[in-house]
Amino acid sequence: MRFRDVIDRRRVIELRYKDVTRRVRPHILGYVGHDELALSGWQISGTGSGWRLFHVNDIEELAATEQVFRSTARGYNRDDPLFSQIIDRI
Repeated sequence: MRFRDVIDRRRVIELRYKDVTRRVRPHILGYVGHDELALSGWQISGTGSGWRLFHVNDIEELAATEQVFRSTARGYNRDDPLFSQIIDRI
């Protein structure tokens, strides 16, 4: 499974990050700073809900679920200034 596939297909993903299993609606994949690949998404379970930034190198496990989401999460900014370069986005 590739990050671009789940973003393009709007698939909810389940990932393990900082020892917590989370379900996330992925919105943006890109670089923060100069070379840190990161995923921005709306977390729907794990340690609460809301916008989260996940550093890809720190994701321990990752799986696409069968769940699909139709709309972007509230507050979505397709030009998020946290990213120095955007690879893919909704």
